[in-house]
Amino acid sequence: MSARKQVVIAGAGPVGMAAALKLAKAGLDVTIFEKGDDLSVDSKASTFHIPTLELCEQLGLIEDMLAEGLQVPLFQQRDRKGGVIAQLDLSLLKDETAYPYRLQLEQSKFTRIVKRHLDQFPNAHLVFGTGVASAEDHADFAVAILDDGSRVECDWLIGCDGANSMVRQSFGFEFPGETFAERFLVMSTTFEFRDAMPDLVEVAYITDPDEWMVLLKTPDHWRCLMAVGPQEDDDAAVSDERIQQRLNGVLADVGYPQVDFPIIARSLYRVNQRVAKNFAINRILLAGDSAHMNNPLGGFGMNSGIHDAWSATDVIEAVELRGVDAHKAAQIHGTVRSEVCHSYVQANTKKNFKEMQEKDDSARQQRNAMLRALMDDPAAQAEYLRGTSMLTSAHEAIARVQRELAAL
Repeated sequence: MSARKQVVIAGAGPVGMAAALKLAKAGLDVTIFEKGDDLSVDSKASTFHIPTLELCEQLGLIEDMLAEGLQVPLFQQRDRKGGVIAQLDLSLLKDETAYPYRLQLEQSKFTRIVKRHLDQFPNAHLVFGTGVASAEDHADFAVAILDDGSRVECDWLIGCDGANSMVRQSFGFEFPGETFAERFLVMSTTFEFRDAMPDLVEVAYITDPDEWMVLLKTPDHWRCLMAVGPQEDDDAAVSDERIQQRLNGVLADVGYPQVDFPIIARSLYRVNQRVAKNFAINRILLAGDSAHMNNPLGGFGMNSGIHDAWSATDVIEAVELRGVDAHKAAQIHGTVRSEVCHSYVQANTKKNFKEMQEKDDSARQQRNAMLRALMDDPAAQAEYLRGTSMLTSAHEAIARVQRELAAL
């Protein structure tokens, strides 16, 4: 058994790295154990919403993020064959936030930005090449058992180790929900989609009863997300021939000639909607995909994970710096973050998935009429944008945790 550590974080993804930086800035000693030999190059998530940008400003990250990312105030709801349904403008919220836009920045770039800042703190330690294989709860402390069998005692353990979290699994926490029959295919290309769709903006949700899609512009390329049906073989779905066929099908729908798409990345993954039964047990807290998973439509996954991390670290700071009761504080995190996950993140991502592939024409027309009406009603559009940008839910949940901690 090594000397007790103050805070151990399992996983150096965007959630774990953000948690570590916040704790380090508060003067607490924090150690991250990351199974990989370096920060992941996976760029599955790439959207930062308004409240997350506000938190990143508090962490001192925002200038670096803005320098590397792409600011996107506009996003579209489109029909694959019918074009623009509605174009919505986050700049309507400019009087409410310093960041009235989405920032498109791949998570692999974000974690490297965080690392540059984290490296400035001697009380922060990032250990590559060994993950947390299991964990033990001892009520007043926790033990992280690493891949090599070594045991690390700690005052706090935050599980940020993803969907297959060994921290979560160590306690038999149920992870109920569903795995979609469809898999999601992400393709990155340097082809300029605006050549084919001149009215396209940098974020577009394109509905279709047969093959919906999402187009996202990043600083380096376009990312295209589509669903792959259960009948299609994995290898066939990611083959050059099938990807060219899919993307050229998009061009054909707008009357554009076929092209040879330069594909710079592709990934196929299963999608889950799951929420852990518990987000906290004594001094062990869960955040991000370790606690909940959802489909990526709307960009809520990484953002809500960073919000989880914020509240988890608020708990630790309240206990370590102000002496509040640890067990009561941990339960505040568990209760509030679970509630916002169920009521907002899960509810909205399920709704988004249903709407993207809606086959009932009357339901599609009703939704389209609602979206078009927003174009003529700035107040209603602003309220809609507060929801889609997570602004209201994030502010309320983080403030609630802080209020309840202050009351202890």
